[in-house]
Amino acid sequence: MKLGKKIVAFALGGAALSLAYAEEAQACGGCLVSQSENTQVTSHRMILSISPEATTLWDQITYSGEPSEFAWVLPVVGVADIELSSDALFETLDQMTSVQVSSPQISCPPPFCAGAFGTGSSGAGGDASAGGVTVVAQETVGPYETVQLSASEPNALRNWLDAHGYNIPDDIDPVIDAYVEEGFDFLALKLVPGEGVDKMRPVRVTTPGASPELPLRMVAAGTGRITPITLWILGEGRYEPTNFPSFEISAQDLVWNWDTQSSNYKELRSQGFESTDGSAWLVEAAEPIATYWLRESLISLARYQPVDSGYGDEDGQGAVEAAEADVAALLSTIPEGSTWVSRLYGELSRSALASDLEVGASMTQDVVARFLQATRSVGTAPVCPPAPDCGNGIGSSSGSGGGSGPGGVSGPNGSDAGSGDKPGSCATDGRADGPLTLAAAAALAALALVRRRRNHG
Repeated sequence: MKLGKKIVAFALGGAALSLAYAEEAQACGGCLVSQSENTQVTSHRMILSISPEATTLWDQITYSGEPSEFAWVLPVVGVADIELSSDALFETLDQMTSVQVSSPQISCPPPFCAGAFGTGSSGAGGDASAGGVTVVAQETVGPYETVQLSASEPNALRNWLDAHGYNIPDDIDPVIDAYVEEGFDFLALKLVPGEGVDKMRPVRVTTPGASPELPLRMVAAGTGRITPITLWILGEGRYEPTNFPSFEISAQDLVWNWDTQSSNYKELRSQGFESTDGSAWLVEAAEPIATYWLRESLISLARYQPVDSGYGDEDGQGAVEAAEADVAALLSTIPEGSTWVSRLYGELSRSALASDLEVGASMTQDVVARFLQATRSVGTAPVCPPAPDCGNGIGSSSGSGGGSGPGGVSGPNGSDAGSGDKPGSCATDGRADGPLTLAAAAALAALALVRRRRNHG
């Protein structure tokens, strides 16, 4: 492992930070790398829970290369509550909200003779330090040393960070100064001495009151020309951007290609981003969320696979309690029965990162469905199976796709995940795979993703 490499990430209102080896880097806020560091942020995944009582922002980071040191500085509103989280939360929300696109339905003749029948199934305070910076609180949280700072002068925070070994690029100085002038405090995190990057854990930071804003000005640090960002917002009703353009993809615009078993979802998404010069957000999904399913998915994972759940200590001790606290931070301040999850995705240009993202309640509060069925198709559709010979002269030796009629059944249709545009298995009813209905199944899926992340390390 090479020495002398350090990354500093910034976020606003609190952020959960998780680092793991990967081929691409994901982060919220600016990932600030020294001149010798060959690492670039390529995407972000964030979760924002908003209520009048509190705001919590989780952020997931993976990285490439072999950096030996990591540190973060996060602009926050007021004194923040800092706790550990888990990658499993992101994976569970991803399963619950990912877009699925299916082919048009093909109706075929019944595959049985008249009279026959069958069965089927459906799917604390500190001392003031020199230079205009006050240490508000210090504590150790898991593998991290954390310090909360209040800066009274625009240059004071930069001087403090420099004096304590944080590498801040010159182009981020104006951003830091702006946050100081706007009255923000700051949270700085470092690994405890002796802890390696393999000990990195997600961090959850909660601040009092509603703060529906994301620090896109900080996101610009360490990114390339385009920065993909996935954002989940949980709150009372549907949320959407209020100071950025947004758009949706309609099923009426989807075209299914039978030859490639995929749709044009990705093309439509790219067109939406390009038409706004990389400043728009796609509202991928927005609907009421099954809070019981989400809660039980995470708690079941922590209960039955505590070591691999990402909660608790290295031996899995305290995993259930940690998972319960994570879920409480996500859901407890939102009225029961009125919780929505809104999934937004953006591929933002550098110019779009000049302003922080503000989100608010949607005027319409309409559901944005994540299960979409294409209305048109190209290519060669599947052929229906031949009708059976029932001995009465009724039946045929071959069938064709695309037709429909009374008494018919669905033919061999297909589905793909719109966000990833990956071919799916054939579905006899023409629909994409639905959401998992058992908490245990979700827990196992989240566990598999956590294991894959760890295997990279």
